[in-house]
Amino acid sequence: MLALVSAPLAYGGAPKVPFFENLVILLLSAVLAIAMILALLSAVFRWGWKAQYYGFSFLCAVGISFLGIVPFLVAVLYGEAPYWVKLIIILVYGGSHYFWCRKFTAVYKNIFNNENLRSEIYEEEGDAVYYMRRGDEFLLDKHYKFSQTPRDWHFVIFIVIALLMAPMMKAISTFLGIPFVHIFLLVAMLPVSWMGIGFAVRGFLIFYLYPAKIKRATGKDVFVDLASKHRPLIKPARSST
Repeated sequence: MLALVSAPLAYGGAPKVPFFENLVILLLSAVLAIAMILALLSAVFRWGWKAQYYGFSFLCAVGISFLGIVPFLVAVLYGEAPYWVKLIIILVYGGSHYFWCRKFTAVYKNIFNNENLRSEIYEEEGDAVYYMRRGDEFLLDKHYKFSQTPRDWHFVIFIVIALLMAPMMKAISTFLGIPFVHIFLLVAMLPVSWMGIGFAVRGFLIFYLYPAKIKRATGKDVFVDLASKHRPLIKPARSST
């Protein structure tokens, strides 16, 4: 749904580009189509409580990142800033997203490669394997002290930077060649974009990638258990990661 809502934002950033020739709008349309197809597949194949069905909602979390990603794409594709400025924007956005998402991949790789840690999340029974939500929360919150969202100061810093640009909005908008509202969102929504894509990466890892590996190794499907009380098999770590 956020892909559809973001279409006017994409068009407003490059009004001279025909609506159906705007690459950002085409990308949003593709994302919306994929989401609808996945929703249809989940109903047709009756995934029920299988991991891939529940993971669909996590993948949809990427939608909140459009508040930053759409202005980013508009600035890079249709802005009039010098190429070196666009390169800086790409490096900042691309690099910061990479390092943010790498935290999730590193943590879950460590968990999956450790039999004791893996058993906290994926509990194998006779005919199936169960993803234990509370076990996952225990590892992230108690064992790793892992924050799934940016810190408050991340949001404050980028919003303040965006606000400080307001008195120079006309000059900055002219230099970058896009409306100032897109520039404001480009800066202020960067942590929001990290958060949305981070949630999606986490959902992909725990509901698609590792269940697929478990399926290949054991032949068992992975189902989601949201209610069972967690019985810790390991002690919480004292130091944070």
